[in-house]
Amino acid sequence: MVSNEELAERFYAALNAHDSKKLGEQLTEDVNYWEANLPEPIHGRRAVEEHFEQNWKAFPETSMQVVNRVVSGDWTADEVEWTGTNSGPIKTPTQTIPATGKQAKMWLMAVTKRSGDKVSGVRVYYDQVGLLAQLGLMEPPGSE
Repeated sequence: MVSNEELAERFYAALNAHDSKKLGEQLTEDVNYWEANLPEPIHGRRAVEEHFEQNWKAFPETSMQVVNRVVSGDWTADEVEWTGTNSGPIKTPTQTIPATGKQAKMWLMAVTKRSGDKVSGVRVYYDQVGLLAQLGLMEPPGSE
């Protein structure tokens, strides 16, 4: 059986390579995925692959670097430094936002659950307001 650390490294390697096929190989068929900008979780491997394919169009130069990791049983919690440049349109459930051309950097926490040698659940927490402020799409917190 693959260790949590090895599975996590495969997961992030696929994300950093922007390789949806490799990403899908790390996921169970019925994976559940949620992140801060989603109105509800995404269900299923192909839906998660498509989600990232859309993200990579908006941020084609993203990079994720794990800086801290905690493993407990079937769970892994990673503190991640994310950087990216918004050089493509951002599609939301209600609108498409034109590319800003701005670079952003943020910290996020990704919590994954494994089932066997695959990831069966992912929850990603981050400061969505801070990200939107860096992109110039809203005022920074605390500004007037």
